[in-house]
Amino acid sequence: MDCPFCGKELKEGLIPARDRLQWRDKNFTERVFLSSWTQEAKAFYCPDCRQIILPVPERAEGVLDTMERKLSAMGDKIEAVQKRWETQRSQTKEQKKKKEFGSKDPWEL
Repeated sequence: MDCPFCGKELKEGLIPARDRLQWRDKNFTERVFLSSWTQEAKAFYCPDCRQIILPVPERAEGVLDTMERKLSAMGDKIEAVQKRWETQRSQTKEQKKKKEFGSKDPWEL
């Protein structure tokens, strides 16, 4: 990537942060997250201009997004287990029914 100020090649690196790195306006009414919870943001540095370029990711995942994704995945797993259990239960009932049917006297049916 080239520097937008001088046109020279930028050095790629990372900016570590304790919390999510974010930009806020002066009135704290708007904010843009520059990193996810991985605690680092991709950045480009120009040693000649002494400028840092921080690309804004498509969407940095927040706590609620993470929880929603995990809950959705867990719900899918629970649903799959429930379907397997219901299938197994119906198969067991069917086997029991066939077994009982075979042991009865044909004249009692």
